[in-house]
Amino acid sequence: MKKKLLSLGLAIFIGGISLQAQNNLQSSEKYTVNKYAPTHTITPPSMSAINAEDLERDKKGMYYRIGVSTDANISPSFSGLWTNLSNGDRIWQLKVKATGAEALSFLFSTFKLYDNASFWVQDNQGNPLYRTLTKNDVLDHFQQHVELCFGDEMVLNLLEPNGTRPSEFLLDQIMYDYRSTGNPNVQKINESDATCEVNVNCSPEGDNWQDEKRGIARILVVDPAGQGYCSGTLINNTAKDCKPYFLTALHCGVSSTTANFNQWKFYFGYESPNCVNPTTAGTLASHVITGCVKKATSNCNGGDTGSDFLLVQMGSAASEAATINTLRSANFNAYWNGWDANNTASTSGVGIHHPAGDIKKISAYTSALTSTSWGGVAANTHWQLVWAATTNGHGVTEGGSSGSPLFTYNGGNSRVVGTLTGGGSFCTATSSPDAYGKMAYHWQSNTTAGNIPLKNFLDPGNTGVLVLDGSANPCSAAGIDEEELLNAISIFPNPVNDQLTIDLSTLKNESVSIYIYDMTGKLLKSIYNQSGNLVNVNTASFAKGMYQVVFKTATTESVQKVIKQ
Repeated sequence: MKKKLLSLGLAIFIGGISLQAQNNLQSSEKYTVNKYAPTHTITPPSMSAINAEDLERDKKGMYYRIGVSTDANISPSFSGLWTNLSNGDRIWQLKVKATGAEALSFLFSTFKLYDNASFWVQDNQGNPLYRTLTKNDVLDHFQQHVELCFGDEMVLNLLEPNGTRPSEFLLDQIMYDYRSTGNPNVQKINESDATCEVNVNCSPEGDNWQDEKRGIARILVVDPAGQGYCSGTLINNTAKDCKPYFLTALHCGVSSTTANFNQWKFYFGYESPNCVNPTTAGTLASHVITGCVKKATSNCNGGDTGSDFLLVQMGSAASEAATINTLRSANFNAYWNGWDANNTASTSGVGIHHPAGDIKKISAYTSALTSTSWGGVAANTHWQLVWAATTNGHGVTEGGSSGSPLFTYNGGNSRVVGTLTGGGSFCTATSSPDAYGKMAYHWQSNTTAGNIPLKNFLDPGNTGVLVLDGSANPCSAAGIDEEELLNAISIFPNPVNDQLTIDLSTLKNESVSIYIYDMTGKLLKSIYNQSGNLVNVNTASFAKGMYQVVFKTATTESVQKVIKQ
């Protein structure tokens, strides 16, 4: 993220979907490592030089780097060691050593497995460091990214059962990952500043943002020199066709090539379920989409001459349907966030982001946004704000927060009004301002040669709409209206004592999310994507009084009141 100190700037898959559970690994049968297997040794970088480079990167407003690239030229056809097994199978193995690394990431320019072949990475004791890959993980561009395998010594394995066609892969880059990897043997996963950052599921800060947070993802960015973190959001469009568009900052991907974009990773649901910071990632990093295609950008190198936006489509044209189905699955439970492209200063709202690649955080502002510029070339390209103290901290932004959305609060379906370029906020400088590229400027002001306005993709029918709500299922502009929804749902008993039953039996073809609020507007219950069934809600802990039950589909919402006696 672009951080400013004083007056100076300081501080997709084009082919398919890859779902990885970093710590919920499907282990292959353990195989003894052949003592004659060769070792590919990576010379560790000078960490003093790396630290100096990272300081310069911060000055230039580059993404939060966690790893540096080393060239490799590894293929089972001319590297490693093949061993023939007694049952006719054969196994290929190669040891990799990179002294001092927190983790290693393996980038394949070609990755083709056939039949029942399998590939995995293990430590020297045979414990898996990544889930096992099979032919189902072959993407249509034939690239692959096996990321963040913890440790500095490990073994690559390729098993080809008897009769299997020979696999084809070329491992051409290995990332030496040196910080913020989540390696539990090095540090807790929480590398953002715990003295002030607030988890997105802290109450009350996150209570009104349970839909919007589901669209936010951590991005593992890849470019020719290395990899690192940014943030961004899944974003809706006026065609309401579930296009997997994802909005972030241009400075996160300004140097990335088409091949690099193929290997970006998007982590959804990477958050603590409550206000407590976990000590390990566990299965939090399980819901990952690999790769994207660049669609639209702002001018030049980001905020210096424009509003610093980058729109990508996760997946590719060929894999679009599969990407959408994955995002809509119960495991991902993703949300396409809405937006407001009016140049109107919001008076309150939040930013939701992944500082230092950490679990999802929330920061709040309670005073009106003001117009500013970044770099002084183009005027009024950004919204400026100062973050406010809240119940559980004083959220700010950090490296890794870049590209994250800024929301305006409207008491209901809140919308994105900007994307983070950077600023001066720190836990030690909470009153220093941050700057977000305006949606209003993204919309159609970045129009120099070679750049495409955001409007072309988010309003493909040229409807002229400047405000669009978010949705958990924006796959059709058609749907039942508010009155139909109200008549289709019954709740009983009302008044209620200990259990409220919601009857959705007539909604077999509609998905509805349910939210229960007290009369102060505090969210008490969230139940997502229900249809055609009875939903029971335990209300025993509710105080006596009146409550609002809000029902939302992809196209409308309705409200019913219930009394707890």
